[in-house]
Amino acid sequence: MMKPSRLFWKLFLAFWLATSLTFFVGIGIITLSRQGPGNPHLDTILESEEQLLRQFGVEAGKQLLQVWHHPDDEAIAVYDSGGRLLAGLPIVNPAFERTVISKEGLTLSLRSTRVPGNGGGGEGGPGLMPLLIGTVMSALFSSFMAFYLAWPLAYLRRAMSDVAQGRFETRVKPFMGARRDEIVDLAEDCDRMANQLKLLVDAQQHLLHDISHELRSPLTRMQAAIGLLHQNPSRADMVERIERESQRMDTLIEALLTLARVQGRPESIAREPVDIIELLHLIVEDAQFEAGIKGCRVILEGCPSFVSRVSGELLYRCFENVIRNAVRHTRADSTVLVMAEASPAGHCLTVRISDQGPGVEESRLQRIFDPFERGVSETGSGFGLGLAIASRAVEMHGGSIKASNLASGGLSVAITLPL
Repeated sequence: MMKPSRLFWKLFLAFWLATSLTFFVGIGIITLSRQGPGNPHLDTILESEEQLLRQFGVEAGKQLLQVWHHPDDEAIAVYDSGGRLLAGLPIVNPAFERTVISKEGLTLSLRSTRVPGNGGGGEGGPGLMPLLIGTVMSALFSSFMAFYLAWPLAYLRRAMSDVAQGRFETRVKPFMGARRDEIVDLAEDCDRMANQLKLLVDAQQHLLHDISHELRSPLTRMQAAIGLLHQNPSRADMVERIERESQRMDTLIEALLTLARVQGRPESIAREPVDIIELLHLIVEDAQFEAGIKGCRVILEGCPSFVSRVSGELLYRCFENVIRNAVRHTRADSTVLVMAEASPAGHCLTVRISDQGPGVEESRLQRIFDPFERGVSETGSGFGLGLAIASRAVEMHGGSIKASNLASGGLSVAITLPL
């Protein structure tokens, strides 16, 4: 059993105070209005019957008269406009009669054997019993309402404490049962947050593992080369090997720093008006040198101009990584096609980079944008960071990137950027 919290007691006291004050004020008004020689019990029933007929209808008034224990010389009846008895006992010569319009719109006649406030003796006031019953009922109602509102918040607090301690598998919604309100919506949001935190932590741990593996390989080769150089100082090829591995580490660290930058907040990047088509011309011109060595071509087919407020440096890295990746995998004496097309309304630009290489397995089409993701045959080429950097850069600009295999063979990467 969960221990009542401070919020529970605050809600309980607030509800209890409100309902108790309302009840006491109502009893006080009725008591003051019934002071005099008349019969307060009959007066109370008459007023209650009239209010029930007006607010809830004939059926509610009938139930009140059924449970009323009246003296033998007192009676209350309700007749319709045709003189038909609807509730209570028949009264042939009423001492009091009042016309009442019921909730259903019926014109009713409320009759009694005594005139309200005119003698009759009988029982005294209601005494302390209604006050006691009202106090107990308000306490029960307040306890239920306070518990209903406080216990899910206690579960939420416990779940957030578990998440803060690293137990991201904690879920709150299953404890809510069939409840449907804003607190359940908050529980669903907390569960989604815990799941997202778990994914982020897992991705961070995986990334750190991959980074340590990628850095360990060149360091191991450098240490081996240094050891051989110590044994035989005349081996100049070991110096060249150390230089290559140090350059490889420098390239890896630069790529990691770039990846860290593009994984930041979108509002943190500096933006300026950039003609993306002109940017593509520069990248294609540089890529043509690498393609020429392989015996292939890079062709740009684009619209005249598309100017958008972007980070020119990040988008340059993005397109350069994708285009160089296409040049690396396309067949010799083939063409890498870069096609830029603006939407009819001019609100976005889609750039498609297509090669004529072997393509990618369907199961890896989404994973190729993850850091350090490389194919089985690509373990010795690059670090697997180029497409990851491209994906994060596009996302920071509010765009999207998607890879698909071409029917004729090869891979096509579509990059969509907003104006």
